[in-house]
Amino acid sequence: MCRVLLSLILCVLPGSMSFAASHAAFFTASFGNSGSVSLSLAEGRPSLDPAFDFDAVITLSETDHGGTVHYRDDGRHQASVRCAQPAMVRIRLVDYPVDVSARPGKDWKHDLWAALCTAPVS
Repeated sequence: MCRVLLSLILCVLPGSMSFAASHAAFFTASFGNSGSVSLSLAEGRPSLDPAFDFDAVITLSETDHGGTVHYRDDGRHQASVRCAQPAMVRIRLVDYPVDVSARPGKDWKHDLWAALCTAPVS
């Protein structure tokens, strides 16, 4: 099951470059005794596309229940995020609507949106 989610995510997200281990996870999917897959925000910056607010770089890893990393994707996957309605995440020119009222932890696109669009500003 873990490998299936990993494969689905990898098919959707384009990849390049290497992974940095210090990024905080914005979404984690657990798979019973198999461990979990975590998506982390490696980078978030103002978008070059005026239709979006942020351009993000996402990394992913698979860990067991003890926290040991079993797989670390070497890719840095690009996404764009629009905060205002209609909220959305764009991956490879495909726009995915984001239900801003969704509960955290149910949809990685919502959690990416929340990590960038609801972060406190000082």
